[in-house]
Amino acid sequence: MRNWIAIAALCAVSLTAGPASAWWDGGHMQIAAVAYDRLDPAVRAKVNALIKLNPDYSKWVDGVADADRDRFAFVRASTLADDIKGEDGYTDSGDTPTSHSAARNIGYADKLRHKYWHYLDLPFSPAEQRCGRPIQ
Repeated sequence: MRNWIAIAALCAVSLTAGPASAWWDGGHMQIAAVAYDRLDPAVRAKVNALIKLNPDYSKWVDGVADADRDRFAFVRASTLADDIKGEDGYTDSGDTPTSHSAARNIGYADKLRHKYWHYLDLPFSPAEQRCGRPIQ
């Protein structure tokens, strides 16, 4: 009888559990908040100055208390690579890991999406692959 109760409880929990949002906006921002809090003060000052150069900075911090703006902007900026995937003005044209522009970093004027900088989707099979290559 106890096994049936355990199985019923497991089924109930499984059916009510939401999707794990390990990444996407929420996950990126949670990690960014922890990272920001751990930055050395000198590095944090440089990061704050760079983020203020982003054309969207004023939208990011609109309505945020002055004391919280730097941290808030850093956390909000953590989703930038996902945000630009659908924005007009950005392109994938000619943007490959082996192109002449692959290593360039010209700041916010760069309108290439550089998807290969952000993530790499590889099928996972621990028995067959390691880092996208067959195990030998």
